[in-house]
Amino acid sequence: MKRAEIAGKIGGMVGGFKRRERQRFLVNFLKIIEIEEYPNLRLTSSLAKKLIAAFSGYKSISNDVLVKEFGRGNNKVKQQNLDSIVDMLVLRYKTTYDEHWRDAKRKIDADAEEYKNIIIKEM
Repeated sequence: MKRAEIAGKIGGMVGGFKRRERQRFLVNFLKIIEIEEYPNLRLTSSLAKKLIAAFSGYKSISNDVLVKEFGRGNNKVKQQNLDSIVDMLVLRYKTTYDEHWRDAKRKIDADAEEYKNIIIKEM
């Protein structure tokens, strides 16, 4: 294998690791919001997707993950209410999100570096 191919493979593995960790953080953060807002709010996968985009700007979270984590029968929120719910929750939790994300990102970056070093040693 050429050096560039190896570097590309390692980069892809580390990128995937960071993406999964970011996704895990976002899902867990939304679960915390759901607990805080219970019983007034039960998240749907659509609402979760909109919240993730509003908080983080990331729109590439897996729909399968959102449905698995937040898809429940008889848990419909009227579509026209989603934007106002998102606005209210972002206003309420944005500072908390920013603080938690800053810490989580540091940990994810450190863990990714460690993961990269493990991959390099194994090759």
